[in-house]
Amino acid sequence: MSEINVQLKGGQSAQVAAGATVAEALKAVDRDAAKQALAAKVNGREVDLTFPLVGAASNGQTVEVEPVLPGTLDGLDVIRHSTAHLLAAAVLDLFPGTKLGVGPALLDDPRYGFFYDMIAPRQLTDEDLPVIEKRMRELAKRNLAYRREEITKEEALRIFGDREEPLKCELIADKGGAEVSVYYIDGSPFLDFCLGPHVPNTNRLKAFKLLSLSGAYW
Repeated sequence: MSEINVQLKGGQSAQVAAGATVAEALKAVDRDAAKQALAAKVNGREVDLTFPLVGAASNGQTVEVEPVLPGTLDGLDVIRHSTAHLLAAAVLDLFPGTKLGVGPALLDDPRYGFFYDMIAPRQLTDEDLPVIEKRMRELAKRNLAYRREEITKEEALRIFGDREEPLKCELIADKGGAEVSVYYIDGSPFLDFCLGPHVPNTNRLKAFKLLSLSGAYW
């Protein structure tokens, strides 16, 4: 079986099987970093911990892996982005039929957090926020996995069309390229068109607070 040389940025190195994931590579190089990692950078590209190293380097070449850790801006971005997805999953549980738009992290100023544009079946109010937040915490405790899939643009349009998600279909149609990435949260109706990366599971999301509602203009 072919192997890939993996080097932690500025540190240790190891050899792993060509089919190893980033998480497996980190464990081989630095177990402490592997336990803390939220995501990683492979040759500078941010990816999930489940990302396979196949194709990241030819046999015998070295792949540079850098863990994305809590307490860093990159880590904060991953946490906030993943929490935005958790928010959407909670709203879908509570308000079936909600149409999702975009849900990014806000890092122009570290004091800011995240948001998710959506169209709910009824007008949401401030009284809904603690109910949604409670459901988010319930989902977080269930340790649900974030799962990424690469599918064709045509398939993505069909899937989101069948789900009656016009906002997602618009976003996908505007994206160039033949393939797109989508994310699931296991055990949830949530599905998103997204580049990622995300935390490996919802249990990594510990501290969050919903603060306000505002109007969105699509």
